[in-house]
Amino acid sequence: MKKKLIAICLSALILTSVTSVNCMAKNPYPDEESYSESSFAILQDMLRENDCQTGIAFLGYIGYDATTEEILDYTNQEDYVASYPFLKNGTIVDAGGYEVFAIVPASDWSISVYASEMTEDAVYKDYLDFPLYEGSPDEVIILRCNLSEIYSNTMVTSKEGNMSVSYRPSISLKDGHLAEEQRCYDFSIYYDFDYGHNGSDNCMESNLPEDYYEDYYSDTVQNAYELLCSTDEVSYYLGLGFFVWYTGNKDMIDDKECRVFVLGKDLDDHIEVKNHYAVSDNQVYYLDVIENTWNILGSG
Repeated sequence: MKKKLIAICLSALILTSVTSVNCMAKNPYPDEESYSESSFAILQDMLRENDCQTGIAFLGYIGYDATTEEILDYTNQEDYVASYPFLKNGTIVDAGGYEVFAIVPASDWSISVYASEMTEDAVYKDYLDFPLYEGSPDEVIILRCNLSEIYSNTMVTSKEGNMSVSYRPSISLKDGHLAEEQRCYDFSIYYDFDYGHNGSDNCMESNLPEDYYEDYYSDTVQNAYELLCSTDEVSYYLGLGFFVWYTGNKDMIDDKECRVFVLGKDLDDHIEVKNHYAVSDNQVYYLDVIENTWNILGSG
């Protein structure tokens, strides 16, 4: 909740200046534009104070076929409008995927976005000769990216002169927060919603909307969880200390609606992800990361 507290304090600080009555001086933020500019300057000051070249916020999950307008709508969430109203003027960069991020450069720095993919050797290949977008200094980017929860399909570079720092915006499978990066300030606003599930009923935090998990405790999800854990493969890994949690995502496979789960292991500083599974009412699939396809578990 630390990030939400910072955001609330930031908006309260500015709004106090906006609404206070002072007979000796004019209101320092007389209109919406001034308020937006001030909040932007304050966030850039936070980046400088934390020795960061970029600020990134995870705005939420989105459908693959979402329009540009629908992507921009994510900047209109109430708490983000209150704390970071300048986001609505950001430039949309659509790399394809299910996650939306706001990216703010440090003062006088600029953001470039490149396509990236995972090779068969499990290393990133970045297409640096063909940038998806090259921003101007201080330009805010609203990025839609990431087809997979395991790896990012973009590389974001913050530049100023001959200096540059690169990031791969993604969500940590450990807690549903922005994955930690060097020289990156996380200004996401987080909420307390159930994120995961394992045998001990431990839960994590996420900043997904509340209705995203409306079926979390439904019979459908619980039955899918039990079916998955009954398979030889998953049962074996559970015995080794791995755990399973429901991501809240759904996918249509073979004309069946499937719930998506992750098999992972908590290594204190990060989650080791072993596999992704999709479960229908009577079938379990595993994700082939290289081909990005679902295959029936046990068929190979």
